[in-house]
Amino acid sequence: MRSKTRAILAAALLAACPVIAARAQTPAPTPTPQAQAAPQSAPPPAEAPAAPPEAPAPAATPTPVAAGLASPSVMRIVEAPAVSVAKLPTENPYGAAADVPAALPQKLVFNDANLSIGFFVSMHVDATGKTLMARRDRDPIPSLAGETLKSLQRWTFNPARRGGQPVDTWGAYRLDLNVQINSPKILQQSLTPVTASTPLPTPFSWPSDTDWLESRHPAMPTDGSVSILEVDTAPIPQKTPWSADSFKGTFSVKFWVKVDKSGHIEKAIPIEISEPVLLPYFRRSMTAWTLKPAQAGGAPIESWNELTLSGQISFDNEIKQISALRRAIGP
Repeated sequence: MRSKTRAILAAALLAACPVIAARAQTPAPTPTPQAQAAPQSAPPPAEAPAAPPEAPAPAATPTPVAAGLASPSVMRIVEAPAVSVAKLPTENPYGAAADVPAALPQKLVFNDANLSIGFFVSMHVDATGKTLMARRDRDPIPSLAGETLKSLQRWTFNPARRGGQPVDTWGAYRLDLNVQINSPKILQQSLTPVTASTPLPTPFSWPSDTDWLESRHPAMPTDGSVSILEVDTAPIPQKTPWSADSFKGTFSVKFWVKVDKSGHIEKAIPIEISEPVLLPYFRRSMTAWTLKPAQAGGAPIESWNELTLSGQISFDNEIKQISALRRAIGP
């Protein structure tokens, strides 16, 4: 009875894992968050874990961003994968007995890529339009946090108004970033079989923009500012310098991947990732790889494995659009 229950749970969990497939690159349209305004950005001056993934939700994209591709060799990634969390049984359903484990090729294939991703911030703007404080509420590139905050502190606004008078308030904004990623230099790579005794990890959580926004229920401000829900017009960005526009440094990612009998990665669960913006890039890159499948009794079998990659990477980003949200998204 125990083995039958375990088999049923395993089947259900595997069906719920994010599927890496080319067709996932065109998500279904999603509702547009209510926006006060969408001015174009100005150019810069001068658990033991017990949480598995479920099926990915499509990314919320308030306004489509037009971005040209330099050449066919540049991947255009339009998906921002999401992983939600549910409880797992105490036993690991992913392990499978294999005589020969799956193996990576000597060299993994990577390409340059172009993608769009949302970045959500809150800005405390006084009655003169000056930025008093900036907060990164959902940052896909945390390594650039210092430069990001310096940029945001320099922004100026048309202040919020209530009853025709300028007021002090916290505005909430979605920044649509266009990111151009250069193919990474892999310094370390490993593929380790997942066995029935392997501890279950906690998936890396990066929900869709829609799900993330719906989860935000901040309290009313206690600093004397007027709630964004009580103003007639939100603060509208006027000058938006952006110097957090490039990254070059180290990265690391870890996935649990299902390798099928032909050696292709059929499913992937993100476990750790240094920059959330890299999540769709690596998931998309996996579709081009061919690994050596695991074997049992001399025949290829499907298997789950822990994939770890680290090395150096660089990318550039720019703000393509700024949307003012008529809601609070702070803590």
